[in-house]
Amino acid sequence: MIDSHCHLNFESLSKDLPNIMNRCKENDITHLLSINTNPKDFDTHIDLIRDFNNIYISYGIHPEEINNETVLSYKEIEKIIDNPKLIALGETGLDFYHSIKYKKKQIEIFEAHIQASKIYDLPIIIHQRDSEKEIIQVLNKFKNDNLKIVFHCFTGSKKLLEFCIENNYYISLSGIVTFKNANSLREIISNASLDHLLIETDSPFLAPVPMRGKSNEPSFIKYTGQFLAEFYSMPKEKFFELTNNNFYKLFSRVKRDN
Repeated sequence: MIDSHCHLNFESLSKDLPNIMNRCKENDITHLLSINTNPKDFDTHIDLIRDFNNIYISYGIHPEEINNETVLSYKEIEKIIDNPKLIALGETGLDFYHSIKYKKKQIEIFEAHIQASKIYDLPIIIHQRDSEKEIIQVLNKFKNDNLKIVFHCFTGSKKLLEFCIENNYYISLSGIVTFKNANSLREIISNASLDHLLIETDSPFLAPVPMRGKSNEPSFIKYTGQFLAEFYSMPKEKFFELTNNNFYKLFSRVKRDN
């Protein structure tokens, strides 16, 4: 199994990382992608994971971190582009749930991530909240660029799912899909492209049933994976192989396990 999206530099995880990684090993979690959300945290974040060969990292600016002074520095990306742990850009995207104060700036920084993806040939991890219309508008500007994209923690509409399928974008499902109140999401993702499907914890958030209410961690990916294997009427081994292969296809810098 692979956890395609977690936040290991958050204190609840970073302070217990050796034990968390032992539990990953016990549960056959082979790779983790730890998501960076603010460039100022990148150096300490990569120091945290340096000694773990199976942990990778992204570089990006979360939309909630954006203000009028925010800039995505291509010079900073140039400095780290050859680091084998760097496999993606983001998470980026648009989030208008709490405020639209920096709406224009969010769109500007999102487009800067897309341009960086084209320059450095790195996939983009997209965060979407109350912004489907605007995200589709932005991505349609680049629809001829064969962008490599995953919508993380997918909770979108049928329209957004169809948009992803039409453009060969990936979606990643989190523990939310196991929640009792997620019937509408389950109905939508029943039509997902299984060849473009990933699983994630988004830990330390969104712990899946039966761990809901606890601090989430990467080893809990097994619960979401097992739930989805049953949901899609697949043997769990086949489902894990499928989602692992999808991860390797999207994040092509990662060395595949033998």
